[in-house]
Amino acid sequence: MNDKKFFQNLIEILDKEIKAYTNLKELFEEKKETLKNSKPDDLGVLDSKILALNNQIMKLDGSRKELALEKFGEDANMSRFIELAEREAPEYTEPLADRKVKICNIIPELTLLNNQNVELLKHGIIISNKMLETIINAFAPQGCNYNGAGKTDTHDVDMWTINEEI
Repeated sequence: MNDKKFFQNLIEILDKEIKAYTNLKELFEEKKETLKNSKPDDLGVLDSKILALNNQIMKLDGSRKELALEKFGEDANMSRFIELAEREAPEYTEPLADRKVKICNIIPELTLLNNQNVELLKHGIIISNKMLETIINAFAPQGCNYNGAGKTDTHDVDMWTINEEI
């Protein structure tokens, strides 16, 4: 494959990857709002979309790795591709550098959103567990408060029991 075709393929893959990362960011933002608004029914649909997009990103990354193997015999980072472009096809240096900046900017945003979503999920689990604990305690039988006669051992009830037995 000639240099021009190689760099065109690489840029095409990177553009698709950037678009996928941008879509992933939008889904993470939507998930954050869904978590904040306590709409758990919408989470399943969002997570399915996120997983599908993640699979697409993995395939694109695999395609980029194939190009790297073709040129370098091993995986390579963007800086290495840019250095290659400087030597062999300078007209692709700036387009590659621009895409590197876009990718480098969106990754920390994705990481932050994902971490925020994880924290919101943890908080939701804590709240759900406390609510469940309250419900269980409210409806659980108070077996340890009964005496041998099947009456409760509290003072007020004991007085009532004594009055009833007399």
